[in-house]
Amino acid sequence: MHNATRRALLLGAALAVPSLVRAQSAWAPTRPVRLVLPFAPGGLTDILARAAADQLSARWGQPVVVENRAGAGGNLAAEAVARATPDGHTLLVATQGIIAINKVLFERLSYDPDTDFLPIAMLAEQPNLLVVSPRALPDVTDVASLVARLRATPDGLPYGSNGVGSFTHLSMELLRATLGVAMTHVPYRGSAPLLTDMVAGTIPVALDGLATSKPQVSAGGALRAIGVTSARRFRAMPDVPAIAETVSGFDASPWYGVFAQGTTPEPIQAGLEAAFRAVLEGPAWAAVLAQREADAMPQGRATLATLMDRERRIWRDAVRRSGARAE
Repeated sequence: MHNATRRALLLGAALAVPSLVRAQSAWAPTRPVRLVLPFAPGGLTDILARAAADQLSARWGQPVVVENRAGAGGNLAAEAVARATPDGHTLLVATQGIIAINKVLFERLSYDPDTDFLPIAMLAEQPNLLVVSPRALPDVTDVASLVARLRATPDGLPYGSNGVGSFTHLSMELLRATLGVAMTHVPYRGSAPLLTDMVAGTIPVALDGLATSKPQVSAGGALRAIGVTSARRFRAMPDVPAIAETVSGFDASPWYGVFAQGTTPEPIQAGLEAAFRAVLEGPAWAAVLAQREADAMPQGRATLATLMDRERRIWRDAVRRSGARAE
């Protein structure tokens, strides 16, 4: 084949690829889209969902409405999306709770998180903090010294969480099992009473959310942050090591993902993924994450499907070890 002709054909093929991709990803909503959340308004999940909704609405030319359906451990929101028409107009914003934990934590569910939801995108992750009470553990200044203290205490130390079966409870159980040490779980009804007792020295150690524990760390050192639960250091607190720097492979950060109904056709999935990637990989979204002290996550449905398999295995094992059941 003449070189010029071959170059022309190759160029034509290259130019045709984007058109083909656009044709395969051309789905767009034809009416308002609902983002269903299992949380009340005002928290990080709600804030991220509303920021994404604004950008998606501008991109699609259709309203994107955030619908808060809190209650029953996230199951009300999950049921609404599991039963929705699989046409891309009703999406679930979820964390590990619905996708990985509830199937073991609850005796019965009216949906199957393994088959009723398809991962589309990851809005963000925000690690929890491993905090210690300086009053209770004055000599524990990092993860290594905490591990040494735990291994030197045969009966273990008590640790607090914001409830039985909560993500902080299961994350600490994951850490305890990874270290092979004894610890005693002391559940609280939320972070506020837990942190009050930690400041007083009653509870020596806990994992807690960034929004609630960071002010106590910053307020004259009432609590000491010795680690973050993300695989790497968190950009908003770069001086706090990742727990994984001492406990190899530890990664237990809450993430916030978007899921479609489980029988949604492939062209609709592809269109949703393309729209979310355009938003989540753009500079406006990076500004949202910086403002809210959250980190970006990898995108791509195949990548997320692999992540979901890992998360189901890890967190269901943690629930079984802990013996937690929904109250």
